[in-house]
Amino acid sequence: MAERAAVKLSIPELDAMITSIEARGGDAEELKKLRAQVADSKWLAKHAKPLGEEEYLAERRAQSQVEHGTDLECMICHGRFDHLLSGACEVCWREWMLSTKPKG
Repeated sequence: MAERAAVKLSIPELDAMITSIEARGGDAEELKKLRAQVADSKWLAKHAKPLGEEEYLAERRAQSQVEHGTDLECMICHGRFDHLLSGACEVCWREWMLSTKPKG
């Protein structure tokens, strides 16, 4: 079994190595696969995964004004509650916030 060495290469260096191997008639498929994995991981790092519903709601809740009191009226359903989030009850606020969540 051949000895192995771990070497850090930049993307341009890896591309040059692939080109050089192929120019001499060699097989650079494994390096191409590695190059694709690196490109995918860099793309994923730049493009964050969209937030799920609960994460989105938690983020919005942190930005919402909470009113506490007795007999507060929801501006959407007009029900009476002891606290409101940005003027809406929990149920209406949740529907409202989810309607603002970007798709995808």
